[in-house]
Amino acid sequence: MGNTLWFINLLKDHPWIGFLIGLAFVTVMFGSKNLVIYFYSRHKSKQTDQSR
Repeated sequence: MGNTLWFINLLKDHPWIGFLIGLAFVTVMFGSKNLVIYFYSRHKSKQTDQSR
């Protein structure tokens, strides 16, 4: 448990680091969701092209 104290102290001293970590997390989450939707729609369009 003592290993995480340096991280907590870092966030107390520099709150903007926590903001950047949260921003990166949100970016990765939305980016991965959009990639999944993009590849799924491409996959669907290929299936409809083949069925014609």
